[in-house]
Amino acid sequence: MRLDALTPAHVRSAIDIYLRHAYPPGMGGRPRITAADFSGHETIGEALEAMDRLRATDVEGCRRYSLQVGNHLYPFMKLVVEEYLVNGEYFFAVDTHDDLDVRPHHPDYHAFQDLKSNNRSLKLEIESAWRSAGLPTLDDLRSLCEELVAREREAHNGLSILLVEDDVAVAFALRTWLCAKGYAVELAHTGERTLERLREGPLPDLVILDYELPGLDGESVLGEIRGDPRLAGLCVLMATAAKIDLARLARVNGVLHKPYPRELLFATLRQMLAAREAATPAAAR
Repeated sequence: MRLDALTPAHVRSAIDIYLRHAYPPGMGGRPRITAADFSGHETIGEALEAMDRLRATDVEGCRRYSLQVGNHLYPFMKLVVEEYLVNGEYFFAVDTHDDLDVRPHHPDYHAFQDLKSNNRSLKLEIESAWRSAGLPTLDDLRSLCEELVAREREAHNGLSILLVEDDVAVAFALRTWLCAKGYAVELAHTGERTLERLREGPLPDLVILDYELPGLDGESVLGEIRGDPRLAGLCVLMATAAKIDLARLARVNGVLHKPYPRELLFATLRQMLAAREAATPAAAR
């Protein structure tokens, strides 16, 4: 939805729907934010300024606003209003914000995996309720991208990408743009499936790897890739909405902070693939 069409009433409606699903009666917990906290805002600008803003992404062209509303089991889940891929178009989304570094050897690992599964199910439930209420979600981004790609379509460039993204709407929106730019694109929605695909057959020219994945996360997948002699040289672009120490991702070829505009994605891909080509001996091409 264009910013000039978005209103404080949309934000209040999104909060109300979120709370109904995140804090069901009898389950305990109290939200720190309610729709009443936004009752005095007359413009969407006032409502957005009352939210937390991830300013680190502004230099890349997309704005992201969030409210830490939590749920009855986990206080850190967030309601998000963000631009993504298409500048000026805003969407509601849920950020589970459960990307803590809890590894299999930690005693709370299995309990944390259960919590992440619950958060993911709740995210899908809330976003589905928003769609039913007519609020803009990332499913609208997918439809919007399909309408816009005709203006940017390019000939096939002979390059292949494995796109690893667990949000299905985002995955299909990205695939739509990448195919329009001439890339052959395969999808994987989990870390486990990503490694299965990479061990099956011809390698892609590049992997776009989401950091936040159910089960085996992006950092773990990256470790497996770099530890396999056959895959070690694979070109990997990591995409993340999390605030993480980039030193932990030193073995990636590039990093994009979500949400990002499509122009930045395309420029980053061109740069990475050109560097890969330059580093490849002529006899190996």
